[in-house]
Amino acid sequence: MKVMAARPALALAYFTYFGVLGIFVPYLGLFLDGRGFDSRQIGLMLAIVTATRIVGPAVWASLAERSSKPLAVMQLGAVLACVGWLGSFINGGFGLLLAALALFSFFWTAILPQLEVSAFSFLNNDTEQYSRIRSAGSVGYIVLVMLGGWFYQLYGSEFMPATALAFLLLLVFCLFNLPAQTPEYDTTTPGVSYLQLLRQKVLWIFMGAALLMQISFAPFYGFFTLYSRDLGYSGSQTGLLISLAVAAEIVAFYYAGRIMRNRSYRTLLGICYGLTAIRWLMVALLAHSVWWLALSMLLHAGSFAIAHSCAMQFIQQVFPKAQRGRGQAIYAGLIFGGGGAIGAYLAGLSWQNGAGAAQTFILAAGFAWLSCLLVLTLPKNIANIE
Repeated sequence: MKVMAARPALALAYFTYFGVLGIFVPYLGLFLDGRGFDSRQIGLMLAIVTATRIVGPAVWASLAERSSKPLAVMQLGAVLACVGWLGSFINGGFGLLLAALALFSFFWTAILPQLEVSAFSFLNNDTEQYSRIRSAGSVGYIVLVMLGGWFYQLYGSEFMPATALAFLLLLVFCLFNLPAQTPEYDTTTPGVSYLQLLRQKVLWIFMGAALLMQISFAPFYGFFTLYSRDLGYSGSQTGLLISLAVAAEIVAFYYAGRIMRNRSYRTLLGICYGLTAIRWLMVALLAHSVWWLALSMLLHAGSFAIAHSCAMQFIQQVFPKAQRGRGQAIYAGLIFGGGGAIGAYLAGLSWQNGAGAAQTFILAAGFAWLSCLLVLTLPKNIANIE
């Protein structure tokens, strides 16, 4: 098969990967609600599915390191994710759907950490170029969010299985068109053991703050579409609101390299996390006004795009070159897996089928504020782990 040049292939891979998430993340709550599950069941299912991301990234990163074939690992994960997703077509109750989504999520974790490592390798660790290519993922997300809102109005929540599968297959095609790459390992740099990692205070602070931030995002990822529906917004309006957040994210990703240049991660992350706390309070208290809700969506530029770019650069800087895949796996597993699972479970308990929506977002603001305070204790200059 003839492969594409590295940069357009990476951009297309990010586009399709996050395009799938543009269907999966905003509309999974509506899909599960349409299948007849209550908020506690939805929260539990989201928590268990998200928890597969704790183990998954480490398993796949280890396989990629040992085989020195991150591309093959991504391709295998994407194919198996398609197989797991097929179970979503069957309306067989809680247990069957949970198993299908858990399998899908476990295989899905094979993709992004290796894609991030490959992107930085292809781009010679150029943060500015990475941010611009990564913005293609945000474009994919926004396109699918808009498409999903329109499909939801036309076909209801059952639009999701077939639409997501179509873009999963497109992702498989994209990954098989990425140029092959063998990572260049620096054999002169000693490896880092997990025991060494556990001794690093700066890593504990960074990961702890990021974990609290991810917990704060769980109500937005799991329940925002249900929240906006209960407030009277249509599927298209909800899609537009989420798309506004992602549009702000795209602009922020494009300029992230310039924004981060010669600036402290501690300062940038503190600002981003503080703005996130304000954002969730706006969603909790002012969401009845479309203008205030739209303004809260614009804060996604800081609370996700700049914060994520800082996190990626932190991992590139702190971990030795040969073990950046491990760093990505730890970040993806602990933060997106652990934080997402804890947050989803707590949100499911607090939501109370919509009656506790405002208090859930106020709780999220509290977690974001704690993460802001924690990240401000980071040292100004961060050195490699030794």
